[in-house]
Amino acid sequence: MSIPFVDIAIIGGGPGGLALAQGLRKNGIDTAVFERDPVRADYVQGFRMRIRRRGIDALQANLPAHLYELFLDTLGLAPTENLALDEQFNRLDDAGRGGGEPEDTHIEKSVSRITLRQILLSGLDHIFQTGKHFRRYELQPDGTVIAHFADGSAVRANLLVGADGAGSAVRRQLLPDLTSIDTGVRRLAGKITLQDAERHGVSPFLTDFNTHIRPRDGRTLMITSHRVDPAAYARHGLIGGEDPSHSNISGFHFNNTTSYAWWNTAYDANELGPDEALENLNGAELLDALIARIKHWDERILKLIRHTDPSTVGFLKVKSSTPGAVWRTGPVTLLGDSIHAMTYFRALGGNTALYDTGLLVPQLTAARHHGKSQTGAVRDYENAMRDHGYEAVRSSLSAMLRNVGAGRPLSAVAAPQ
Repeated sequence: MSIPFVDIAIIGGGPGGLALAQGLRKNGIDTAVFERDPVRADYVQGFRMRIRRRGIDALQANLPAHLYELFLDTLGLAPTENLALDEQFNRLDDAGRGGGEPEDTHIEKSVSRITLRQILLSGLDHIFQTGKHFRRYELQPDGTVIAHFADGSAVRANLLVGADGAGSAVRRQLLPDLTSIDTGVRRLAGKITLQDAERHGVSPFLTDFNTHIRPRDGRTLMITSHRVDPAAYARHGLIGGEDPSHSNISGFHFNNTTSYAWWNTAYDANELGPDEALENLNGAELLDALIARIKHWDERILKLIRHTDPSTVGFLKVKSSTPGAVWRTGPVTLLGDSIHAMTYFRALGGNTALYDTGLLVPQLTAARHHGKSQTGAVRDYENAMRDHGYEAVRSSLSAMLRNVGAGRPLSAVAAPQ
């Protein structure tokens, strides 16, 4: 049986992989995306993504004009003002701490990860394949590469791009000695609809600002919101609407049409309990564990936590890639979290993956249409990607140390290198 050929094979259908496919198609380059899961229902998918300048620029470059306009029209709104309170609801004077970054000029732009995926999938039906669990690749004497999948199928390509996330199987083969960092930080997060918040009398100080609760002797609680415009969504059919692939999942978490406030907080490992215990708690039980920890806080804050929808609450170990890896350029490369996964602090992860695509597409366009060698194009991409990606990893680790460790030192966190 002959193995089908595609010029650029992309492993992974997250934002980076899909944005890359859009950009390649826009520039007349043959590509296909191979995704393991038929439904994208990982926990983070239920939250918004703060969209930064680097992400916006990449989307503008890669998307057809009508999809970029659709992206702008369906953006949600996030608060633009910061507020800092202590655990007794007293206002603090350092609300602006950590602000002032150039990319914060777009702080009001908030994109639903579900809506973004709907946009990025538009027009890719014939090149997007699910149920493709990547197993390994095989370099060929002619400089091509064959990707093998668990179902026994394979595809041959001039370039294989690993965009398959922090647990990347492509990276494991390309860089088998590269390990991730368990930072020792454990995150809890949850959401409440703005309608429910108003009904339960939750203070607007906790829904209308980027609010940081900074206790004198505990861990910070961050609260913000994502406001959607149903009228804008209605103009675009299924884009921005409830995703049919989530219809069998109960609860509010993957709702895509309702405005909400969301919070997250992070603790040192074992502060709230052992990992093996917390990982087996449901959302309501996680809320109970958090409330038991902060029960002495002001009732106005506790009210927000108590009325959080339990279906939206999850426990996550915060991990990071190890920055600094260098490899010999060949017909296999990496993009996004597969090479520079980072903590959620500074909201750089998704934006940095998108930025990678803004670097790679022009290089491959130069190789396919303007006489540049593929090796030279990929090498130039990898050098630029490593520069900005590894800096983002280090920056997010430093921000984590400042934010989580502010009230009390962390015991088991890897310092940025």
